[in-house]
Amino acid sequence: MPTEDEINEVMNQCFEAESDGRSRWPGMSYEQGVLAAIRWLKEGDCHPLED
Repeated sequence: MPTEDEINEVMNQCFEAESDGRSRWPGMSYEQGVLAAIRWLKEGDCHPLED
């Protein structure tokens, strides 16, 4: 499971991408992003912002 610091880092990266208007995954649906984040929080095996 990710640590609080790891979660905060991902949140900061998301806030920065949103404010810059530059998504690394413009073709990903909202639902795919939510699933990636939940998998990371529950299983910790796939960082949601890595390729």
